[in-house]
Parts: sequence; structure tokens; C-alpha cells
Amino acid sequence: MRRPITFSTNLRSRLAGAVGVLVLGATMLAGPLAVDVAEHDLRAVLGAQQYASLSGAAAFLDDLLEARLRQMAALAAAMPADARNDPRRLQAWLANRTADVGDEFINIAAFARNGELVASGASMPTAQPLTATGRPYFEETLLRGRGIVSDPLQSRLSGANMVLVTAPVFDDHGEIVYVLTGRIDLQHARFLRQVDALRPGSTGYLFLMSADGTLIDSPVRERQTAPPADQPGLGRALHGFEGWLIGGDRDGAAIVTYKRLTTTGWILGARYPEAEAFAPLARVRRTVLVVAGILALVAGLLAWWLVRRGLRPLDALHRNVAAVRHEGAGSEVLALARNDEIGELGRAFHDLVQARGRAAARMRAIADNVPAVIAYVDRDERFEFTNAGFDRMIGSAPDAFIGHTVREALGEAGYARLEPLIRAALRGEHGHVEDVRSDDATRHQMIDTIPDIDADGRVVGFFVMAMDISERKEAELAQAASEQRLRLIADNLPVLICYIDRNHRMGFGNATFQAWLGLEPVRLPGMHLQEVLGKPAYDAARPRLRQAFEGVGATFEMPLQAQGRHRILEWTFVPDVQAQGRVSVAVAGVYALAHDMTRVKEAESRLVQMARFDSLTGIANRRLFGELLGQALERVRRQRQVMGLAYLDIDHFKAINDTWGHGVGDEVLKEFAQRLAGCVRVTDTPARLAGDEFVVLLEDVKGIDEAERIGAKIVEVIRKPFATGAGPLDVTASVGITLVHGIDGPLPTQDQVLGWADTALYAAKHGGRNRCVVRLAEEAVGVPATGVPAQ
Repeated sequence: MRRPITFSTNLRSRLAGAVGVLVLGATMLAGPLAVDVAEHDLRAVLGAQQYASLSGAAAFLDDLLEARLRQMAALAAAMPADARNDPRRLQAWLANRTADVGDEFINIAAFARNGELVASGASMPTAQPLTATGRPYFEETLLRGRGIVSDPLQSRLSGANMVLVTAPVFDDHGEIVYVLTGRIDLQHARFLRQVDALRPGSTGYLFLMSADGTLIDSPVRERQTAPPADQPGLGRALHGFEGWLIGGDRDGAAIVTYKRLTTTGWILGARYPEAEAFAPLARVRRTVLVVAGILALVAGLLAWWLVRRGLRPLDALHRNVAAVRHEGAGSEVLALARNDEIGELGRAFHDLVQARGRAAARMRAIADNVPAVIAYVDRDERFEFTNAGFDRMIGSAPDAFIGHTVREALGEAGYARLEPLIRAALRGEHGHVEDVRSDDATRHQMIDTIPDIDADGRVVGFFVMAMDISERKEAELAQAASEQRLRLIADNLPVLICYIDRNHRMGFGNATFQAWLGLEPVRLPGMHLQEVLGKPAYDAARPRLRQAFEGVGATFEMPLQAQGRHRILEWTFVPDVQAQGRVSVAVAGVYALAHDMTRVKEAESRLVQMARFDSLTGIANRRLFGELLGQALERVRRQRQVMGLAYLDIDHFKAINDTWGHGVGDEVLKEFAQRLAGCVRVTDTPARLAGDEFVVLLEDVKGIDEAERIGAKIVEVIRKPFATGAGPLDVTASVGITLVHGIDGPLPTQDQVLGWADTALYAAKHGGRNRCVVRLAEEAVGVPATGVPAQ
């Protein structure tokens, strides 16, 4: 009969087997891991190369679209005057132009300013007049005053998808009379045909879509009618992402790259399948796996043999330890005469056995001198150890209880008091109780039971420790009564009251912390002051807190944001000076009290704001400006300086209100005030007088040149488009500046200075608006002014 195959279970065999398996696994993993690292690096290189190639293609398409825009702009500029005035001549002219540019545009049409189709290079529609009113490409061309490339749209006549390139036609007065549109049919345009050489690999392809995800061009036939919605990262690209990423779709994993065209905001994408990109690396991976498997098997077997050979002395030590534990051998057999780690381990076991006896004697001495009763009870509830505390607290010799049960030693009454603790200890739970001694109602005991759990998780007994805590209990009861009275007073005051120790941690806090800060008082002890107040408020309080810990009280105001409410608190820090006799030792902590001053401060702020600042724009109002102007005139005469006053208003502001509504007009006024305040010097004061009329008080102007530079800067800053709820608006301003020299004699009145600035403003408007005119005070009556026109 054959013997069953058995495997050794000693430490030497297990360790040798584990090392062999680890070496085998590590060797098997090293090769594939190296290939994975190479694949990761290759993916980054391919992604960067593909993005660089796509950026070149995007630049080419930008140039192509810019050329189409310039071509349409040239056609608009070349339109003869008689064609602008005669629709029939315009029709003939457009027919010739459409024939000339047939490769670039399918058709060229002209729309009047009211949106009606006036002429078309192709045949005119006969059924119903076409209008471009409301079409984004038409409205945006009128608003910007220059041509654009539209997003893809569907023709209302043929239903075909197309893109329109527009160009405005101006009359002799610079007004737009027509909008030319060149139609590009997306079915035949093939934008990507000219950059097809840049597509990735042999199976990759490029695709072009609008900023909202509408497909414009793609070489893949099945993607011609719908955007590639399953392309990885498409959502991120539509929100502005540019670059490359790895993802998978129905066609498998691929490197997908996105680049946005600067001309139109369209998105140019490229897809490079990973199956083609990493085909050579897959062949290398298979070869590496075969070689790594052979090397791993050889290395694992060698490691297994070496470990078994090196751990033979450990078996000898194991036999000696077993002899000491189970056969009564002396500890001398553990002191192996080897100079390696195993010999050192044997000698350490010998020393531990010797020290164990000495430690037992020391522990007995310690236990007998602890002012408490200490005992060990086994699982059968019999005493196995008792200390001398039994004699001091119970009046019985310690050895008298050894071998007896708890019930026998303490009687029924004593056992009944301890039974819940005993049951808990035998369940493996820590027990604790503080109660009155049965023989004396004025004495209190604290009794603890600690379970003794062996290596298998079984409770083999428990330790008992009992202490007399009568004095401590009396002190705790007295202190608790005093603290209860103080807490009741503090919790009912509408003030934050707390104690802060030297580490800036809370000692206590009253109930007002719950109402104001949402912090329960029971959570406050131990919390750092920064956690309670927040970092900004804590940083503001630290200098005053440092002053209080130096023994000097402090009172200050500090804002605080908590529970969605802004408060202004008046804090008072009172040092807690600890003294010994007549000598002060140190400040142990700080008592802090905080009153809520929010309503008072808010009322003060509202009164100041209402009286001196414009409610819409936040800059100075007419009242504050009048005060500052009077002070400035006094300084001009006293210091012999030159003061300037700029008077501004928004060009055609009424048209903005009439066209877009007063809500947009208010947005323009607020943005106008912000730009004005941001572009003048720090010494200058902008203010709003009324409506769209603004002024700027210019302090210490060095002369006409500096005034002209300030005015030109204001005109230039205002000229940039305003972002409003109705979209970007082109806004301009007219500025009139008067300069007042400090001379002896009576000061001019504020109305005179405002009148001089208003005269300069009128000159700026009369000169074409969007400019600045500067005048000296003595020139205000009729001397020609110097002007700063729009650039």
C-alpha cells in the first residue's frame, strides 16, 4: 500500500517555502512590470506627439477660416456704390461673385439691416421672403461690426447642414447697410481633407465639431450625421479641455486628443486606437513573460534550498526550549555555544527564565505596598493571589483567602455587591463600580475587575482591585454643587464666557456658544481656540491674547462669521494670575467674555453708507463729492498746486437703456464705476452725480500733459467691451477735464468748477464722443481746448 505524501509544517519548512514562493512571484512580476512602465512612458510620448500634430492641423484650419473671412471682407469692401443702391444690380453683382468663388462658397447672399434677403448669387426664393432677423450670425455681425464664421446650422430651403461666413457692408457714413453671407455646404466642404496627412496611424482619424458638439466634418462614414458622442473626454472638451487622454468607446481603447480653433472655437479631435499604437509592445510582453517564468522557477528553488540549510540550528533551539517547558530540564541547556543570532536567542531565553523568578518577587513586594486590595480570581471564582491590602482594609490575613471562593471569603452580602462585576469579568468585560461600604455608610469604595484572557481568547480568570475613595468623593460632591451654581449663572447671560489655557485650548464655555456658534458646551473643553473661532478670527485675537498672558487685560472688537451670520463682538480678556503667598507665579490662563455689538455697528455703517456713498455703484455720491471738492480747492490755494476735475458721461447711454432695458443699464453703470475707480490714481476720487454722469477729483496734477494722459487712460479702459446679461456691449465715454491753479484771491465756487468741466465735456461730445478734452480754468470761456481722441 502506498504511503500518502506529507509536508513538513515546522518553521524552517514554512519559511523556506514562503521565501521560494516570494522569489518566484517577484521574478515573475519584474518582467511584466518593466513592460508596463515602458508602455506608460510610450503612452505619454505618443499622446504628446499626437497633440503637437493636432495643434499644427488646428493652426492650418485657423488660417483657412481666416482666409475665408478676409475673402468675404474683400467682397464687401469691393461692392460698387450703384449695387448698394439698386437691388437688381446687387443681384447681378452677387451672381458674378458667386461664380468667381464657387470653390470656396456655394452661394453668396446679401441681407438688409432689417434682416430681409435682398439678393443672392443663386436663384432668389419665390415662395416666402427669407429673413435673417434673430439668427445669431446676423445679429452678432451687426453687433460687432465685423465678419464671423457661424456655428453649423440647417438651411431653411434645402435642409442641408452648412456654415456661413459673414461680412458687413458699410455706406459712406460708416453705417452697416448690408450683411454679406457666404455659404459653405458641410456635405461637400471636407475641412479635414487638407490635413488628412496628419491623422494618427493607419486606422486613426480626425474629426471636427462645433463648440456645442455639432459634428462638422469626419472621415468616418457612419459618423457623418451625428457627433461622436461616445468619444472619451468629449464632455471635458466641450467645457474647454485641450490635450490628450486615454479612454474607450464602442470601437475599443484609444488615445484621443482635442484642440480648440482660436478663430471659431470649434474643436478638432483625433482618435488613435491603442491596438495599433501598442502592437509592437504586445509582442515584447509575450517574450518577456516566457523568459521571466523560467528565471523565476530557478530562483525560487535556489532560495528554498538556501533557507532550509541556514535554519537548521533553529531546530536545535526548539528542542531545548521544549525540554525546559515539558521535561523539567534546567535553563542551562538554553545557553547555546554559538556566536550567531540563534546562539544569542538561546542565551536570551536563559536570561529571561532567570529574570522571571526575580520579577515575581519584585511584583509581590510592589503589590503588598500598594494602598489598595489586589487579588486574582480564577474562572471557578477561587482566590489564587491576594496582597497585604486585605489585612489593612478587611482585617484578614492575605493567605487566608487562597483556595476559597469569593462567596466563601466575603459572605452572601459581600458577594451580592460584587456579583455583577464578576459576571462581566467572566464575559471578558472590564468592570468598574463606586459604592458605599456595607459596614459603614460614610465610606466609599472604588472596585475594578480586569479579565485575564489567554491567547485563544478564553477568560481564565480576572484581577480585582479595590480602593478607599471616601475623601475624594466628599470633595467631588462639594465641588459639583459649587460648579452647578456658577454654570447656571453663566449659561443664562447673553455673553460668550470661556476659559483659555496657555496652549490656547478651551477649559470651559457657557451655553451661549451653542446659540451663537453652534458648539455644544460639552464639546468645548480641549478644543483649540482656532477650531472654535476659525483661523481669521483667531489670528486677529492672538496679539491681545499674548498681551493677556503677559498679565495685562485687553478689550477689543473683532468680527466673527458663524452659522451663516456675521457678528461684531467686543472681547474682554482677564488674566488668571496664580499666586503663592505674596509672589505672583504666572498667568495660568485667561478668562474671556464677548458681547455682541453687531446691531450697533451695522446701524453706524448703514448711516455712513447712506449719507456719503452711491447705493448702486458704491463710489462717492454728490454729497461726499461736494465735501471733498471744497477741501481740495482750499488745498490748491494753500499749497499752490494744480487741481483737476474730470466730468464724464456714457455715450448713448439712453440707447442702452432703451435697447436692453434698465437692468442692463444698471450693470453698465456699476461696471463703469468699477473701471473708473480702478484706472485713476490712488490720490484721485471718483464719484457719481446722477444718472450716467460721473466726476473724478484729480489731486496735484502736474499739468496739461498729465491730465491728458489720465483722460486717455480712462477713455481706453472704458472702451473695452462690457460683460452684461445681454452679452458683451461696446461702451464708450466722453471726458471733459478742467484744471484749476492755486492763486491768491477768492476761490472759485464748486458750481463754477463743475461748469468749467461740463463745458470741456460738451466740447468732447461735440468733437465726436469717445474722447477727452482738457481745459484750463481761464480757458473755459472760449479758448480752444486740447483733445484726446479715441484710438
